[in-house]
Formats: sequence, structure tokens, C-alpha cells
Amino acid sequence: MTVLAVAPLLALTKEERLLLWVGVLVGVLLLGALVIARVDRWRKRQMEAKDDETEHVTSFRELYENGELSKEEYDRVLRRVAERVGAKARPQTVPPAANTQEPAPAPPATEEPPTPPAG
Repeated sequence: MTVLAVAPLLALTKEERLLLWVGVLVGVLLLGALVIARVDRWRKRQMEAKDDETEHVTSFRELYENGELSKEEYDRVLRRVAERVGAKARPQTVPPAANTQEPAPAPPATEEPPTPPAG
């Protein structure tokens, strides 16, 4: 059987064999591009899932700051989100809403020319 399978390949001219191998190479490259595209899509989907967790924590923090959630409820939510993400759950302290003011900007630094060495 192997002789019969090899016989048609031996009957091909040099140009036909070259064309055959170029076709195989193009097929392998297209298959590789498809695999890379799938992996990239999967990676981006994983990144979006992490972003969603951050948005959830932010929205729960706003509920806590508005007084719609108690401290215990907020801590419970943080622990659950941390378990989902796989991080260690640790108690978070949230500053009171009154202390969420932004610090005043620092005054611009003035540049003084360097003083020449005494001598």
C-alpha cells in the first residue's frame, strides 16, 4: 500500500512538488494564526472578567459610603470577591465619606540658579 501512496508523489514534477509544499506551509501558517487568534480572544475575555470584579467592588464601596450597606455587609462582599479572584481575603478598612477629599496640590517648585563655588 505504501508503494501505491508514494507513486503519485514521485510522478509529480519539481514545480508541482514545490507548489504542494508551499500549500502545506500556507495551511500550517493559517492554522497557527487561528490558534493565536483564539488564545488572544480568550486572554482578553479573562482580562474583562477581572475588570468586572473591580467595577463590582467600586459599586459596593459607593453603597457603603452612602450608608446603604453596613460595615459587615461590605466586608462580606469584599471577602467573596477576593475568593473569586483567588486573592487572600483580608479585612479592609474604608475611610469615612468625610475623609475622601483630595489633598491640596503642592505649590510649584521654583528653580534657583546654582551658586558658583567659593574659591
